[in-house]
Amino acid sequence: MKKTTLLITIALFFAVSAANAQFLKFGLKGGITSSNVKFDKTTFTSGGNDFIAKQGDAKYGIQFGLFARVKALGIFVQPELLFSHSQGEVTIVDVNDANKIYNEVQKFNKIDIPVMVGWKIGPARIGLGPVASIMLSEKDGLKDKLADLAGTSAKTTFNKATYGYQVGVGLDILGKIALDVKYEGNLSKLGSSMKLGNTNFKFDQRNPQWIFSVGVFF
Repeated sequence: MKKTTLLITIALFFAVSAANAQFLKFGLKGGITSSNVKFDKTTFTSGGNDFIAKQGDAKYGIQFGLFARVKALGIFVQPELLFSHSQGEVTIVDVNDANKIYNEVQKFNKIDIPVMVGWKIGPARIGLGPVASIMLSEKDGLKDKLADLAGTSAKTTFNKATYGYQVGVGLDILGKIALDVKYEGNLSKLGSSMKLGNTNFKFDQRNPQWIFSVGVFF
């Protein structure tokens, strides 16, 4: 949580010091995301049954919230505070019967706090920066399905906060509308293990995404 607090402090610093900048704007933004659950291919064993879990298809999600932009000398800083719903598919294969394939979805509700720094040339922008995500809730279809198939209990460990980076490009229209395309990568794990029955299985699970958003300045 210390890193999350630092990002929030940076965002507030730029907002407070904006009086010395050439120009400050606030706005609302929203958009869609396309995210994967990047997942180590893992074999889960319980009661003599083996199940292979691996990454499935990307799924769409949504983001919406507030953003600000401070601009001076062609450089901009853009802190954002967003609610984010992301999801991704995980495929489960029954090793004892390859015809039994299950596609399950993991869903996550988070607060995302990106701080983009970049360059603005005319209406075009390019930027990059850190992002912190705070987990609000999750619905784990992988855990629920494996528990059902194995006939035992299951518990997944997800981190309460994760950290990553964003890079992207944008276009401002008439000084009122901001269009953005960003890629978000992960610097820390979203999940690292699952306990199925009495056995703990370790893996590396992350949730990268593409973000397509529209912002409107007040």
